[in-house]
Amino acid sequence: MNHSFRLMQIRGIPIEIHFSWLLIFFLFSISLAQGYFPLMVEDLSSQVYWIAGILTTLLIFGSVLTHELGHSFVALNDGIPIKKITLFIFGGVAQMEAEPKNPKSEFRITAAGPLTSLALAVITGGIYYLFLTPGQIISEAIFFVARVNLIMAVFNLIPAFPLDGGRLFRSIIWLFGKNMLRATRIAVTIGSILSFFAMGLGFVIIFFQGDLWGLWLIFLGWMIYQAGQSSYSQLVFKETFAGMEVSKIMSTDLQTISPDATLEELADHFLHYRYGAFPVVYGSTTHGLVTLQDMKEVPREKWPYTTVVHIMTPLKETMVARPASDAADVMMKMATQNVGRALVMTENGELVGLLSRTDMMRFIQMHMVLGDE
Repeated sequence: MNHSFRLMQIRGIPIEIHFSWLLIFFLFSISLAQGYFPLMVEDLSSQVYWIAGILTTLLIFGSVLTHELGHSFVALNDGIPIKKITLFIFGGVAQMEAEPKNPKSEFRITAAGPLTSLALAVITGGIYYLFLTPGQIISEAIFFVARVNLIMAVFNLIPAFPLDGGRLFRSIIWLFGKNMLRATRIAVTIGSILSFFAMGLGFVIIFFQGDLWGLWLIFLGWMIYQAGQSSYSQLVFKETFAGMEVSKIMSTDLQTISPDATLEELADHFLHYRYGAFPVVYGSTTHGLVTLQDMKEVPREKWPYTTVVHIMTPLKETMVARPASDAADVMMKMATQNVGRALVMTENGELVGLLSRTDMMRFIQMHMVLGDE
């Protein structure tokens, strides 16, 4: 299920809004309309406060988008495509289709974000101090935007990977250590320490001060920790399978099942071979894939007269890879679509193998024990 919707496109980059953004937009608008603006500017109607709250919130998220565009434009200039930018509950993220090729490129791409936020803070702060009168609704809105951009720039410089500060830290270690994977491991470790410190501070605030704002520190620390671990795992995955063809990893000892076989015969297949899925083949034609999960959907009393063709996933709906395809790309596509297996077929439709997550994990384990060669 897609949890985002397309808002617009800028320089070929799709801009999406995650549904969680609607929650923070609502909370931010309420906080400004019923808390901040009535405190800073008195004796205005509730409609004015609400309009100011909503427009200011839109400016804040415009600032977040500009921050991510700062990253994206420099990445595009360095030849790295941007898949999309997504605005969500904690801000935004620009999804690059590849890692920076060298530490200098990563430093440029990463620094562009905080520098963009800092520039927005200087511009809006300058407008406030040079042209506006304090105590007016527009003035306080502009001043609020200036402060948020300054906080955004400073917060992102915290050296907790995958925040911008953590990526800058990684690029420096990478530059001097000449090893991206090792630099990432060090940056993620530092980020994890800071994440646990933030979570610990959150617990202290809750239990000793009774302030529920500590929950945000706990949640934010946990999110940064999880994001750092996920980023490192993805990098290890890409490094392990870099340049590897599907044919080197796939299982070639195939056991197939006929589309006309009953589910009782299929059950015997599962019990005998102990595989989680079988290609459905008749003669030299591959019809699809059937999994143990497909079989669980059918009541046992129907097994004797239900055939495989009625429960299998047809070939047109099954993920298919070529033997020479890049294994990392196929595996990432499988992960994105939450698919456990892919049929490996030649251009003329010959079934030559099956690629599964088990194959991937087995290869990673061998790689870690035996080394690159």
